[in-house]
Amino acid sequence: MVPGTVNELSAHDRMILDLEKTEHTSAARDALCRRIELPPDEYTIVLEGLVDTDAAYSYAPDVVDRVRHLRAERFAFERRHGRWKSPRS
Repeated sequence: MVPGTVNELSAHDRMILDLEKTEHTSAARDALCRRIELPPDEYTIVLEGLVDTDAAYSYAPDVVDRVRHLRAERFAFERRHGRWKSPRS
């Protein structure tokens, strides 16, 4: 995890985490992307990186836990289906 404090989150980071706290639509996500000038296809990449920081966990632990859990499930699925291999394989 990357060290940090809530104060180290940018306004855009907080907007992304705040959006993830809600049951948002893809239209809401796209509107936020336009507002912060983030290409929509990069939203998930930014979110995935953000949840690996202590600052994000301090700000929105529920969001961080949910995104990390979904990522772990995705990796487990990929591994079970042979689409992702561990370095020892």
